[in-house]
Amino acid sequence: MAKRENGEMDKREEGKGGEKMAIVVARGLVRLVGWAQPTSVRIAFVLLLLATIPAFAQETSLIDILKAKGVLSQEDVQKLRASSGKGATAEDDQQALISLLKAKGILSDQDLAKLRAPVVAPSDVSERLTRIETEQKTQAEQQAKAVEELKKTAVADVKKNIDWLNRISFSGDIRLRHEGFFQDHVEARNRQRLRLRFGAKLQISDELEAGFRLVSGDPNEIISNNQTLTDVFSRKPINIDNAYVTFRPGKSFGLEKPFLALTAGKFSVPFFRPRAVMGSELVFDEDLTPEGATEELTLFEGKDFLRSLKIAAGQWAVKEFFPGRDASMLGEQVQLTLTPTASTQLTLAAGDYYFGRSNAIALERIRNSQLVLTNSVQLKNGKVVRGGDVIVPDTKNPIARFAGGFNIVNASAQFSLDTGYARWPFTLMVDYAHNTEAKLGMDDAFLVGVGIGQTKNPGDWAFSAAWTRVETDSVISMFTQSDFGRRGGTNVQGPIAKIDYMLLPRLTLTAKGYFVNFIDRPTKLPNSTVNRMQLDALFAF
Repeated sequence: MAKRENGEMDKREEGKGGEKMAIVVARGLVRLVGWAQPTSVRIAFVLLLLATIPAFAQETSLIDILKAKGVLSQEDVQKLRASSGKGATAEDDQQALISLLKAKGILSDQDLAKLRAPVVAPSDVSERLTRIETEQKTQAEQQAKAVEELKKTAVADVKKNIDWLNRISFSGDIRLRHEGFFQDHVEARNRQRLRLRFGAKLQISDELEAGFRLVSGDPNEIISNNQTLTDVFSRKPINIDNAYVTFRPGKSFGLEKPFLALTAGKFSVPFFRPRAVMGSELVFDEDLTPEGATEELTLFEGKDFLRSLKIAAGQWAVKEFFPGRDASMLGEQVQLTLTPTASTQLTLAAGDYYFGRSNAIALERIRNSQLVLTNSVQLKNGKVVRGGDVIVPDTKNPIARFAGGFNIVNASAQFSLDTGYARWPFTLMVDYAHNTEAKLGMDDAFLVGVGIGQTKNPGDWAFSAAWTRVETDSVISMFTQSDFGRRGGTNVQGPIAKIDYMLLPRLTLTAKGYFVNFIDRPTKLPNSTVNRMQLDALFAF
């Protein structure tokens, strides 16, 4: 009985030795496979080895497994089996296998020390594996959360470091136009035109802004961006229309809210011009982009009867020759906005635009044939040519100067009424200009207009009409409305009618007509009404 018990104890000890052997070998194999494997693979591999602990009690079976795993070579197996057949005990066989695994670098001294330690019960191993798996799962969740936070932080850093992602905006439009000219006793003319405009604005900071715009058209046509479709499919030019920087001193200078804007470069006309669906182009065409500097000073802003009081100023470089002969424009305008009632708004503006050494503008017509000159001029031989029709320079007796100067006093008003119907706001406008430097009279210009409706959403309509009169020397003919009459310019009068309809989002259809006559009929020219009709399709983006 005692002998049998001793035998059973030997078997248990041998089993424990096999378990110890399996655990140590498992550790060594895991090191060989590598902890770089996914957690699930590592745990599965260890569990597989632990599940086969009884098998590990037979070294031959363990040797076969190690050989199959590529841990032992055929030569290693032969040596182990040869030593096992020479009367060696199971412990000797285990020791031989351990020595071989240590020699191959699979088991370390630390592993051997653990081999000599008490055997860990299977239940303890299972608990440890469960705890390790839980810890690794928690760690994986924490790592995943950290990765997500890192992604958010990275995106925020990108947006912060690459400012243009947040602060740059693009805008533009493409307009297709069919245009016809119809006049009694004059052959009709029809043409197709397009206009492309594309610009960007970068809000560098709360105090600094930069922008540019590219447009189609002949670069010598300073008040038109239209490109006629002609010349056997030739390439069409693209020009710099705007390129400017605006500075608004603010918190960097101890100011809670900016009240001054300084702009330099090439920019759109900064002065207020009244609008009643269509805008007034009495003094400056909407496509004119002057160069130089401009300022806007906000003196007051409120929410009561007095909404705002502003002053706009400009110093434009018109023509550069050399010191003492440069042509320029110095202008200023006061803008007052009132709200007489909750449903009405009234904007009043008064300005003065003085063109210094304006004769350079007249001389520019000699170089640039696209400029429309209908103002009175004096020729080289002293002869004064009263304007009213397009003046073509004579090389034998060229233009010497304007017959007078240009200091244009301008007053305008815009009255807006909320009718209670969101689609049908109502607007009235008045614009008046007087040239105090004209020498031959014919120095006044004015426009009155009305508009109702707006085109914000598909299905919206807008209707507008105006009547205008522009005397010969009231404004500079090269800068005033280009589409009024057959060739724009001055010495013209008549009504304008316009209908707008938004067909689709960002697609607006327009029909516009100008019905124009001369104020003073030039010699040898008919004064029947010029009917200038325009059909537009405008896609804005």
